[in-house]
Amino acid sequence: MGEFNIIKLKVKEGLLEDSRKGIVRMNREDMEQLGVDTGDTIKIKGKRDTSAKVYPSFNDIYGMPFIQMDGTIRRNSGIKLNESVTITKTEIKTARRVALSTTNIFFKCTEDDEKEVKNLIRGIPVISGDEVTLMIFGHNEIVFHVSGTAPSGPVVIKEETDLIFMESEFSSSKARVTYEDIGGLNQEIKRIREIVELPLKYPDAFRKLGFEPPKGILLYGPPGTGKTLIARAIASETEAHFIHVNGPEIMNKFYGESEAKIREIFKEAKSKAPSIIFMDEIDSIAPKREFVHGEVEKRVVAQFLALMDGLESRGQVIVIGATNILDSLDPALRRPGRFDKEIAILPPNKEGRLNILKIHTNSMPLHEKVNLRELARITYGFVGSDISALCKEAGMVALRNVLPKIETGGNIPPFKVTMENFIEALKEIEPSSAREYVTESPDVKWEEVGGLDEIKETMKILLEFPLIDPKLCKEYNFRSPKGILLTGPSGSGKTLLAKAIGNYVKENFITISGLTLSSHWMGESEKVLHDIFVKAKQSAPCILFFDEIDAITRSRSNEANNLTDMLISQLIYEFDKLRDFDGVTVLAATNRINLIDSVLFREGRFEYVIELKLPDIYGRESILKIHAQRLPLTGSIDFRQLAESTEGMTGAELANLCHRTSFIAITRAMKTGLKVKIDQEIFNQAITKVNSEKNLKGVRTGKS
Repeated sequence: MGEFNIIKLKVKEGLLEDSRKGIVRMNREDMEQLGVDTGDTIKIKGKRDTSAKVYPSFNDIYGMPFIQMDGTIRRNSGIKLNESVTITKTEIKTARRVALSTTNIFFKCTEDDEKEVKNLIRGIPVISGDEVTLMIFGHNEIVFHVSGTAPSGPVVIKEETDLIFMESEFSSSKARVTYEDIGGLNQEIKRIREIVELPLKYPDAFRKLGFEPPKGILLYGPPGTGKTLIARAIASETEAHFIHVNGPEIMNKFYGESEAKIREIFKEAKSKAPSIIFMDEIDSIAPKREFVHGEVEKRVVAQFLALMDGLESRGQVIVIGATNILDSLDPALRRPGRFDKEIAILPPNKEGRLNILKIHTNSMPLHEKVNLRELARITYGFVGSDISALCKEAGMVALRNVLPKIETGGNIPPFKVTMENFIEALKEIEPSSAREYVTESPDVKWEEVGGLDEIKETMKILLEFPLIDPKLCKEYNFRSPKGILLTGPSGSGKTLLAKAIGNYVKENFITISGLTLSSHWMGESEKVLHDIFVKAKQSAPCILFFDEIDAITRSRSNEANNLTDMLISQLIYEFDKLRDFDGVTVLAATNRINLIDSVLFREGRFEYVIELKLPDIYGRESILKIHAQRLPLTGSIDFRQLAESTEGMTGAELANLCHRTSFIAITRAMKTGLKVKIDQEIFNQAITKVNSEKNLKGVRTGKS
C-alpha cells in the first residue's frame, strides 16, 4: 500500500442533510492536499479510528482548517466538537460479511427489516466497533453496533454483503441525540455550549481570569420548543456525568424526604464531577414561596437554594433548569451565582421550521413535489413538537390512502408522502404556542371582501410588506405598526376585513372578545390580557384582533369603572413592551371611536386609525356580486341598477339582502312546486323588505 498525505483538522458540526449518512465535508484545497475526490473514503484518526466518505464543503468553512462531521462519526472517532483529528486517504474494500448488534431491546429483526437495513446502510463506510444509526420504517431510530467485518479494516456494504444480526449487547432502548438533531436553535445551542462545555474542558482558564464560570442555566419557553431535547443532546455530546431529574418526582409527602432526595442528587453530581444536573419542569419544585401554602414546597426551595450556593467544585457541576412558566419560579433562584444565564427557547422562525422539517422528513418517502420551504412558510407559530406531529400525521394520511388497496395478509405497497397529505394533516394540527386562544384560522378570502380597494391596499403594505421584503423596509426604516384601529358604522366590514387580512398574510390570528377578559376577581382580567400578549409573542408573527374594543377601553373620564381603568393601564403597558419586539400587531375594531380613551392613540399604540365608510356604488355592486355567486340566478340581473337602489346600505345589509332573495324564491318554489330562479323582480322585492325593516328599527339611512 502506498503512502498517503496526512492533514490535521478541527471538528465542526455536520450539515443537516449529511446526518447519519457516513459523510464528512472539508475544503477543496484540503481534499487536493490529501489526493481525494468527491465520494472517496478517508480514514479519521481520533481516540479511535473510523472512516467516512468525503465531500467538498460549502462556503460556511471556506478557507478554515475545519472538517464537518455529524454526531455519529464524532462518537465513532471518540472526538468532541472543536477537537482535532488526523485525516488520511484510505483504501476501501467490499464487505463479504458484517455482524450487527442493536442497542434497542425491543427491536426484533424481521426479513423485511433486514432488507430495509441493508438498503439504508448500503454505501456507508464502516470499521469494526463503529456505530450506525438508522431510521427503520415502523420503529424509531435504531443504533447498530458493527461487531465485526470480513475482511477487517474499512469496508463498504453492498448488495452482495451478508448481514448477520446478533443478539443485543446493550440494554439501552434510546438513540443518542446529537446537535444535528436540533433544528432552528443554532444561536441558543451556541450560547449553551459556551456555558456548559468551556468550564468542563478548560477549568484552568477561568482561574487565570480570576472569576468563577457560570454554574446554572435556565431554559424557558413554550412547551415543545426543544428544551429537554437540548439537554439530551448536551448529555450525548459531552463526557460529563448526566443526571436527569423530573421536577415532580422530587416531591414526597413525608417530612424531610424531598430535601433528602435533592441532597442525594447534588452529592452524586459532586462525587462524579464533572457533572450536569438537568432539572425538567423546575417550576414544580421551586415555585414562588409567597404564593405557596404548603410547608414542603417552601423547604424544598430553601434546600435547593442552599445547595446551589454550596457547590464547592464550581464549574465542574452545572445545573440546567427548564420551565415553560418562568414567572412562577422563586425570584431568589433567578440571580447571578445560582442561575447565571436565562436563555429563551422560543418558537422557530421560517428558516428554523425548514430545518426541523428536514430533520423529521429525513427518512420519510417524500414525493418529489413536496415543497418543504412552502410548508415552513405556512406553519407560523409551530414549535418543534408541532412540526414532528405534522410529519407523523402526514405519514398517517398517506398510509390511510394506501390501506384500502392492501389485501388481507398482503404486503404494504411502496408509497410516498405528498404535498396534499401535508395540507390535509395541517387541518388536524394546531400551533401549541397559541392553542389556548386560537379558535381556528381565519377562512375569509381576500376576494370575499367587496369594495374597500384603497383600504385593502393600505393593509397589505402595513402588514404583508415587512414579511415579504424586509430588506427594502429596513432601507426605508419601515416596520409594521404596533396597533391598527378599524372604525366605521356597524356592518361596514371591519371584522370581515380583519379576518381576511389574517388569512391573506398567513400569520397566526388570535381573536379576543370582551368575555375573554371578564372576571369577578381582582387582577384576573389584567393577568389574562398579559397572558394573551405573551402567547402572541411566542407565536410571532401574529395578529391580535380585539373586536368591539370599546367594551374594554372606554375613556376613563366618561365613567368610574375600576376594571376598565386597570385594563387600559395593562393594555398601555403591553403596547409599550412591544416597542422593541417585531412580529406582533394589535388589530382592533369599533363603531364607537369616541368612547375609546385618547391615551391609546399616541405613537407606539394605535398608530393607524382606518375608517371604513359606507360602500359607494362600485363597492355595493362588488359586494352584491360576491354574495350572489352561489344563488340560482337568471342570466339578466342588472347589478348596477341594484347598487343604485341600495344606497346607504352597509355590507352586512347587502349580505342580508341576498339572503332575503333566497327566502322569497324558496317560498315561491314551495307554494308552486316549481323551481324558481332569482330574477330582478325578486331582488327589488327584497330591497323593499330590507328598507321597511330599517325604518321599523329606527335606523336613519346613511348614518351610523
